[in-house]
Amino acid sequence: MDESAFSSGSMYSSGEEEQLANEGLRLSRSVRWRERTRHHVTFEPALMLFCFAIALSEIQLNQQIIYQTCRVQGYERSDCLLLGTEDSPRPAVQEIEAQVQPAAASVATVIVVIKSVVPAAGALLLGAWADRYGRKPVVLIAGCGLLLTYFALTSLNYLSSFVEINPWYYVLAYVPFSIPGGMPILGATIFAFITDITNDQNRTIRMGFVTASILTGVMAGTYASRYVLEWTSVTALFVMATCCIVVGLVYIALFVEDSIVPSADSELGSSLANLFSTGLVREIVQSGRRKRSRFVWVILWLVVVTSGLMELAAGSGLVGYKFTHRKFEWGRHQYGHFQLVDQSLVILANLVGIPMLKKIFDWPDTLLALISVFSFVICSIWKGLSSNGWQLFLATGMTGLKGMEAAALLSVCSYLLPSSEIAKFFGIAMAIVGLVPLASEALFVSFYEATMMANPEAFNFLTAGIYGGALLVLG
Repeated sequence: MDESAFSSGSMYSSGEEEQLANEGLRLSRSVRWRERTRHHVTFEPALMLFCFAIALSEIQLNQQIIYQTCRVQGYERSDCLLLGTEDSPRPAVQEIEAQVQPAAASVATVIVVIKSVVPAAGALLLGAWADRYGRKPVVLIAGCGLLLTYFALTSLNYLSSFVEINPWYYVLAYVPFSIPGGMPILGATIFAFITDITNDQNRTIRMGFVTASILTGVMAGTYASRYVLEWTSVTALFVMATCCIVVGLVYIALFVEDSIVPSADSELGSSLANLFSTGLVREIVQSGRRKRSRFVWVILWLVVVTSGLMELAAGSGLVGYKFTHRKFEWGRHQYGHFQLVDQSLVILANLVGIPMLKKIFDWPDTLLALISVFSFVICSIWKGLSSNGWQLFLATGMTGLKGMEAAALLSVCSYLLPSSEIAKFFGIAMAIVGLVPLASEALFVSFYEATMMANPEAFNFLTAGIYGGALLVLG
């Protein structure tokens, strides 16, 4: 992708020129936002709290599904509590686990499907609505859906202390968050907000900060989960996660100023009614059919394809622990240290790497994305060739510019689209990419099981090949 072409007038069709004539509206909104907001309060702290809450409870949720499935099948509570842990190698417990795991895996798979498939329609509708009526209401709607989901999960965990709970109720608990668009619309709207309030010089840097806040929340929640369980209980953990979501919503409602100012006659009630109007659907269809130059369409689809390939390759993490345990005899504690180092470097790449490369070296976004993806390729090959555990740390340490591609590619898209279509595109793009984990889990689990006896490291080369495909698409 040649970024120098972005400044060329020939890249837009006549239909796009009319849309881009309204770009001054976005800039004026951005100026008004900066004038109204003294401290530049944005969504990052709330987004970090949301991600922290999800990561804090995710591992324990899977454990609860296994436990409830075991209890529903009639096994003793003492045996069910040992499933999925490293505390009991007893053959009897292993036999129970072999019976319970398939049913529990079915529940977990349906949850993944709901979180991946259902948000697509909601992300498209709310994305279009956000482009017209504002970013803040959409984030609050999605956040309230997340709150309802965690209120249901907390209630189910509390009730499970007294009665047996059918594990399929956990599937229903995810519906309130998925229908409004789930994580795709949450991320899309916040990135659209960043597009509104930034300019071409600092947009990629700010998007890197948003990416870093997401990763920081996930990392902190993952590692805090173990200690919270040691100090409290499962129900207390879910209560803590729910409280984090409440704090995030209160923060947004009280302190974050919207970047879009709707017209004076656009009351919230009538605006929400338009969410289900045929006019909004017609606007989405017209946006998809609007005449654009071939250059713009190609770049937008290349971004979506690249993001999908990156998400597909990320599925290798599902078998990472099995690989290190088999080849290097690592325990979960040692593998956790490796994940901490790896994730910390990605966060630093977004917090420090992007600002340094943009401000000091003035590198374009496409070059940042290429360097990031190339780093993933080298890191995966290095892991596959490693013969000692310390070499994995060396591999991830020597490729410390990984993870910058998301912010860079989103920034590229913001150059090509008018502000009235940013959230729509981000929403549908993230919803499409959100479908990829359905394939990545099946791909890497089946590939690893087929090769683990002869070459347990082979999946790293498959990962490198997928990253290489993304590199070719970008090139």
